[in-house]
Amino acid sequence: MHLEVPIKYCRTCRIWRPPRCHHCRVCDNCIETQDHHCVWLNNCVGRRNYRYFFAFVSTATLLAFYLLALSLVHLNEWKKQTNHSFSDAIREWQVPFGMVIYGALAAPYPLALLGYHIFLMARGETTREYLHGHKFVRSERHRPFAQINAFYNFVVVLCRPRPPTYAAHPPPKMSDKLTRGRYIELKSNYQIGDQRFERQQPREPSTNGDEAGEGQMNQFQ
Repeated sequence: MHLEVPIKYCRTCRIWRPPRCHHCRVCDNCIETQDHHCVWLNNCVGRRNYRYFFAFVSTATLLAFYLLALSLVHLNEWKKQTNHSFSDAIREWQVPFGMVIYGALAAPYPLALLGYHIFLMARGETTREYLHGHKFVRSERHRPFAQINAFYNFVVVLCRPRPPTYAAHPPPKMSDKLTRGRYIELKSNYQIGDQRFERQQPREPSTNGDEAGEGQMNQFQ
């Protein structure tokens, strides 16, 4: 099966976007393998930070259930040790009971988000690609970046090397070549030999022919 992957030129970042790369208007940067822009983190989730986002969602889910479980254990143990009812334990320990309610309300959202991203990684898709693919009929939906099975899709997403950033500038003190090799300064000033597209600068007037011509004109005045 032959699939064409379109490559577009970004006029803001002045680069040809790699496949699966999109420009975020909020971040004002091209994000490689963009998944989505997270309003809770105020940052885009893409190739460089997707594994950290997945770790954040996973630990948030575990923490919510951990809080719920320990609060229930706390109330239950006090009930057993004092031979009181569960309602008495709630009246005696209102803060742990409040944490039970908080954990029960907080756990479903990160749990649903965790399950959704596990589903996406198993398919080898991003959120943007999954939503965009549903604009077409099922027979015209394709996943050109998926691997041979779900296990390889997980390995590709979670174990791939972290590429350099496309927008960050190294601090002034970090002038060594090793540090600067981690950055790609796409929004710095244009330099001769740069592969980015840039408007041609106006040519400076020559100092030989133009001055000679001006001298001749002054003689006739």
